[in-house]
Order: sequence, then C-alpha cells, then structure tokens
Amino acid sequence: MAASSIQILDSIVDFTAKTEVDAITKSLLTSITELTPVGEVVLLDYCDDMQPAFTVLGTNDNSAFQQENIHQIDALLAECLASQAVIQHHTHDHVLIAVPIYYEKEDGVSSILCGRAKSLSQDQRALVAGLTRIYENYQQIIMASERDSFTSLFNRKVLSKKLDLICDRLAQSEATPDSDADSALSPWVCIFDVDHFKQVNDNFGHVFGDEVILLLASLMRQSFSSQDTLFRYGGDEFVVLFQPCSRAMAEQKANAFIANVNARDFGAAQTVTISMGATRIEHGQLSTSVILGYADQALYHAKQNGRNQVAFYDDLLQSGVVKTFVAEDDVELF
Repeated sequence: MAASSIQILDSIVDFTAKTEVDAITKSLLTSITELTPVGEVVLLDYCDDMQPAFTVLGTNDNSAFQQENIHQIDALLAECLASQAVIQHHTHDHVLIAVPIYYEKEDGVSSILCGRAKSLSQDQRALVAGLTRIYENYQQIIMASERDSFTSLFNRKVLSKKLDLICDRLAQSEATPDSDADSALSPWVCIFDVDHFKQVNDNFGHVFGDEVILLLASLMRQSFSSQDTLFRYGGDEFVVLFQPCSRAMAEQKANAFIANVNARDFGAAQTVTISMGATRIEHGQLSTSVILGYADQALYHAKQNGRNQVAFYDDLLQSGVVKTFVAEDDVELF
C-alpha cells in the first residue's frame, strides 16, 4: 500500500521536531519502515581510516541482515561507496537497497542507509531515498550548530560525540597485540593552549587576544591534514583529533604545528607559543573522560616543564611521572 501524502508530511514533521542526532536517526528508521515495504533497516557510519570501517548508528532490529550472505552486504556497500549513488541488489526472494549519506560533500560519504524488503517499486525506492535526503539535510543543519561561532572549528559537543563513536568502534573490534605500539596506527587526541594567554590579554587587550585565537584557528587549518578533525574546546584551548597514525607521525604533526606557531608573526605580541598534550586512543580505553584526562595530564606536564612543546601521556606513564588516570564519572575535566 502506497504511503499517503498526509503520512509523508507527518513523517517530515516528526523529523524536524527533533534536535538530537540519535532522535533524528530513530525517526528516519521508523519513517522508512512505516511508509515503505522495507522491514529491516540499519544506518551505518563509515570511516575508511578505521577498522571496522562501518559501525552501526541505528537499526530497527538488532538481528537485521543476520540471514544475509556477508559477501552480498559487502558487495552492496562497496558499490554504493564507489558509485556514490543509490544501489539496489535483487536476490531470488528479496531486495537490498543502499543509500549514501553526506554530512559535508567535500568529505565524501559519511554513512550509508541499508534496507531489506521483499520487493521495492521505483516510487518506493524514491521514497526511501527522499526520506534519507531529508535526514541528510537536517543533519547538516544540526552540524552547523556544532561549530564554534567564533572560529568555525568544531565545538566540544562534537568532540565528545566523535570520541564516543571511536570508543564504540574500538569496542566492536578485536584487540591487537601491543608488542610494537610505536608503529601501531591509532587515533590520537592532542590538546593545546596558548602559553601565558592572560598576559597577552592584559598587555594588548582582549581584541588582540581574539585575533590570536583566530590566527591559531587559521594555522590549524593550514597545518593539519583534512583527515584530522579540529576543535575549539573553549577560550584559548584547542583539540586536534588525529586520524589513525603511528606515534612518530603524531609527534611529527604536533612538532610541525608548534614550529608553525613559532614562525608566525603575531604583530604586537611578536611571538606566541603553545603547549600541547597528546594521548593515543587504544582498545580498552573506552571512556571519553579518561582519554581527555590523559591528554590534559600531558598538557599540564608540558606547561610545568618549559612550555612551547608537546608531551605524550604514554611517555609520562612509562617514566612514572604520572599514574593511570581513573575517572569516577563523566564530569568535565576543563
């Protein structure tokens, strides 16, 4: 039975009444199962630099697709990624559909909606794709609210969300031997702030201090890869989330950025320096507050031992300078 115009309008109203990403995702999945023959649907987050590359963001049935041949699903997802278009595969008794989703076009496919139905007409397929486009557009509106209004970098809410997603993905993956930890490819969190920023404000005024913040945000965009994610955590505090790389590469990126800051002419202040603290995100390290706590301890050590440098939490732990940080709850660390 075809969905009526009233039903579709009600579905759109339900989408736009939500303000939380999880609620919008649930609304999408519910709308598709209620308005189309798709009985099983799952939304998969995609990141080609992570293993596994796909992780479940939402599903209407935790057992969805368990009866499918894994090769069929892999082929469907691979074709969707390659074509960046809606893909439909037919088997002897059902249809699989995959719809690519973009949150920012320049970043490529961000997630894929995958559905299963006994049959799917052209109009029904168009409705699935259309509902997904509404979801995509509304997600982009939500994402605009997740930018720091002053620097346009991502804000701390997005940082927590991305760290939670990485932790979820690591929880779904198998632990790898840590015998060669230095060469292992891992995500990294790097926190930094401006050395003696209060003095900058006191000596040159808050307008000048704001200019320093904007210049640092610009330097971050110039210095780091498009695969790295940039955040303003608040005030003069910033965070960079490195995509999976080795310890040597993380150190190279951090030191290169410090050198770029040192080389930048900040006008009346002449030179501005920063201190950084970095930590690897590892399997079993499944708490956002703990990860940020490690990076914060490393930053504190860099501040206390000369500034204008990066300190790595694993070095401090191995040398006995710090002990393992244990968060009792999810309180803010800054």
